[in-house]
Amino acid sequence: MATTSPRSDKQKRLTQRFFALTAAVLVSASILGVAVGSSVDAGAVATDARTQRANVRAEQARVAAQVNVLEGSKAQVLAALSTLNENVRGQQAALSEARRQADASAAEAAQAERDAAQTSRDLDALRARVAKYAVQAYVEPPDEALMRRFEATSAQEDATRNALLNMQSRTDTDVIDQLRSTKARLEEQLSRARQSKADAEAHAAEAQGVLQSLSAAQTQQQAVASQVRQRLDETLSDAAFLSRMDAGLGRQIADEAAALANAVIGIPSSGSGSTTVTTPPGGNSPYPTPALTTVNGITVASSIATRVRGLLNAASADGINLSGYGYRDFNAQIALRRQNCGTSQYAIWEMPPDACSPPTARPGYSYHERGLAIDFMANGRFINSQSNPGFVWLAANAARFGLYNLPSEPWHWDTRGT
Repeated sequence: MATTSPRSDKQKRLTQRFFALTAAVLVSASILGVAVGSSVDAGAVATDARTQRANVRAEQARVAAQVNVLEGSKAQVLAALSTLNENVRGQQAALSEARRQADASAAEAAQAERDAAQTSRDLDALRARVAKYAVQAYVEPPDEALMRRFEATSAQEDATRNALLNMQSRTDTDVIDQLRSTKARLEEQLSRARQSKADAEAHAAEAQGVLQSLSAAQTQQQAVASQVRQRLDETLSDAAFLSRMDAGLGRQIADEAAALANAVIGIPSSGSGSTTVTTPPGGNSPYPTPALTTVNGITVASSIATRVRGLLNAASADGINLSGYGYRDFNAQIALRRQNCGTSQYAIWEMPPDACSPPTARPGYSYHERGLAIDFMANGRFINSQSNPGFVWLAANAARFGLYNLPSEPWHWDTRGT
């Protein structure tokens, strides 16, 4: 039976130790496969103070959008517009912030992925180093001189042997520690990339939701602005005419109209809430000049003359002396538009009244131009308040004759309610 020398056994054991240490390093290196997991579910964006403020603004805007612009006071209309404008500005700011956060998170994810790619290359280099070391340990095992040191029995030789083992152990441990720390760094970078991607997706979804809210806010704002412009077309037309009859009342109307016009400057018109007037070809009236009849000094469309006569007679029988002004030639309004707005077809017929300087009503929007409206006077003075006896009587009786008040103008009554 073959025998082996003690030296051969020790050499075998030492070689096995080298391979064992190397195997430990390789096992650590084998753990390098770090899969990039799917993005963590971001979940619903937490409701924070900013979201709560946006919800409050949206609710306030919803209420403001329900204000009756044609009937409300100037203060009510201006307050509603202010609320709607604030909601739009708030939604625009929220959209900008959500997009900024989405971009920042996307940039963070991209940086984390670049860092992870570099760390992966570092790990590949470590693996190559370990593999090279393992091959070298296999091909070039410890030589006889080293093995003799391990056979020493003296204390000094024993210290040398321990130093050599410790040196080798530290070298192997350093490699393993590098692999472990590099792997941990890679995992952290990939985790950061996943989280940043999830954050970017959440902020992008938030931005999309805010964009929809902004669109709704702008729709509300534009609808109310269009109604304000319809009111301006009524009041500015009256202001231009009534200032010639009653300078004080004319200034009052003009000041109110100027405040309303200033509140809607720059807001696009949605088309909602405004009377549609087709731009007339060749500068003709958008409404054919109606057949006219003068009743007790008030010129109106012949189609309502009988009703107006009945109303005036009934008021007189109750001791209320009503007079006033009805039909107005649209050419006077066209001349004002040319003067204040411009000479193009658009400037004369379509430009919003608040875009002119000073604000000027569009021709064809006033019921006076159709002979279907009257600015009433009671006992020789324009009815400028709802406490005026003439207004009180009309409020109780005018509907019987097919005439209705424009609440923002106590003097103005027309047939739009029929």
